[in-house]
Amino acid sequence: MTQRTRTREADDDLSEILGDAESGEQAGQGESFRSRTKRRAVNFFSPRYFLLAAVVLTIAMFVGGFVVPFVENIGGLLGLFVAAFALGGLTSESKTLETATGGLVAAGLTLLLGNLTLLAAGGTTVAAIGLGAGFLVAGLGAHFGDDLRDGLTRDL
Repeated sequence: MTQRTRTREADDDLSEILGDAESGEQAGQGESFRSRTKRRAVNFFSPRYFLLAAVVLTIAMFVGGFVVPFVENIGGLLGLFVAAFALGGLTSESKTLETATGGLVAAGLTLLLGNLTLLAAGGTTVAAIGLGAGFLVAGLGAHFGDDLRDGLTRDL
């Protein structure tokens, strides 16, 4: 048995814990259209991982805003990047879309709770920039974490 096979068998990552990983078996003829469609949709976008990412990234954004006291928006984005980097490094599959969308939700929640008066006064441009920044920062963090994990685990 090669080292790579042992590594794959011993790998107990976040995807398997959430139940989103493929079983490795090919779909049989008896499988219904609905179950095949559901399996393909979960392989493309995992709702469980998205919810996990949204919760973790929202908490990280609030914590980052409190850690850097004078520029809380930059601190929140820094916390968002670090948490997305960690999520990207912990999963064996690329979950960049779910993490980036979770970052969008996290940025939206912190923007809504932190700047409610600005949004009520018509700050839609500020909201759009904040949501876009959250999506971009979380996506980049997940991509860099995934790339680091891939580089560390690849055979030489």
